[in-house]
Amino acid sequence: DLLEIQPFSRSPKESRWTPKNGMMVIKVYIPSTDDLWAAYVPTTVTLFTFTCKWSSKLSLRLRFSGSAMDTPEYYFDNDEVFQCWVKHRVRHGRNLPIVGHLDYAVPPPPLVLKEA
Repeated sequence: DLLEIQPFSRSPKESRWTPKNGMMVIKVYIPSTDDLWAAYVPTTVTLFTFTCKWSSKLSLRLRFSGSAMDTPEYYFDNDEVFQCWVKHRVRHGRNLPIVGHLDYAVPPPPLVLKEA
């Protein structure tokens, strides 16, 4: 599994945000659920892979942007914009969260029940 998602816990160490062993931390804020997560992802992660993994892990269809106040025209629609945001996500020692907006234009994936 390329993406490890955990609830976010605050830590003051700036060096925590420096990529290590090809992995980096991207914080994800989801306004509709008021959740903040930390995702440990490869430094080579693409927008497509990032979006697919979040949809799979949380059973939500999300589109990402740099701000909770963004409207759909500012959502990241291509990998170039996403990579630019990833490159500049740490500012003034803070790892700013990417924002996951519910994507109402895409139907949710079918619910698949797993047998115990």
